[in-house]
Amino acid sequence: MKDRPVSGPSTIIGSNVVLSGILKDAGDIAIHGKIEGEVSSERSIVIGETAEIKGPISAQVITIAGLVKGSIDAGQKLEILPTGKVFGSIATRDLIIRSGAVFVGKSTMPADEETTARNEQYDDAAAIETYDAVSHVVIEEE
Repeated sequence: MKDRPVSGPSTIIGSNVVLSGILKDAGDIAIHGKIEGEVSSERSIVIGETAEIKGPISAQVITIAGLVKGSIDAGQKLEILPTGKVFGSIATRDLIIRSGAVFVGKSTMPADEETTARNEQYDDAAAIETYDAVSHVVIEEE
């Protein structure tokens, strides 16, 4: 019998599960129960409608349909679905908040390399203009 690739999340927390502590997985995580503590994945986390999370969450892609109270660090994308409620800080490159969703907190979107390069170029241009302006100042002595 050949090994077949597994589809779906590698870790599933059922709706009747209450967990306190740290949940880490290299694969995908689906949560439908209650967790108080840190949740992290190297891939994706799905917070189902019945889920309640109190604590920090981190993954590349995070989808929220339940309740989250804590900081969220999504390396690539965070999506809050219409039933989702987030109370806390968010850091992500791509943020999607669907109509009906609740978000109370602060969001940070790190600059990509292109934006950083553009800002550095602007800063260099401003410095050159300032230098040129200063270099053309003539002080007349009386």
